[in-house]
Amino acid sequence: MRKTSRIIRISILLAFFFGIDKVLGVFRQLIIGRQFGLSQELDVFNAANNLPDMLFALISGGALAMALIPVLSEVLSKKGQITAWKVFSNILNIAFIITASISIIIALLAEPLVNSQIGIAPGFTEEQQLLTASLMRLNLIATLLFSVSGLVMAGYRLTNISCFQL
Repeated sequence: MRKTSRIIRISILLAFFFGIDKVLGVFRQLIIGRQFGLSQELDVFNAANNLPDMLFALISGGALAMALIPVLSEVLSKKGQITAWKVFSNILNIAFIITASISIIIALLAEPLVNSQIGIAPGFTEEQQLLTASLMRLNLIATLLFSVSGLVMAGYRLTNISCFQL
């Protein structure tokens, strides 16, 4: 019974932080919208942000970090801290390699992805398409850093959770 209660508490904690993340995301969009209004610059920013944001959400930002804590919590309770940190290290390395590989591929293909008729920004001018490709490459670097930091925060939460014995 205690084990089920612990997993429920961890899940509620994750849901709470996920909700805070989404609310902060709405505020971010409001601030950006107020700063740029309806403009070509905002269109370029949004187009450049779509693929890196999806990569972050799919691989390591939300999905993996949310699945990571309950799994590591169970490994920690059954096999101890050393095994849990080994599992965490393996997952972190695999997530980093996958995210880096996909980021490099997208960065190399950024201009064709933006310029093609079925691409990310088919109605943009040539100048806007070049800016979109450049911003996308910068966003991919940030995505890589944020995805690893998200996993590290998940590991940190795991240590705090195990210390407080939720």
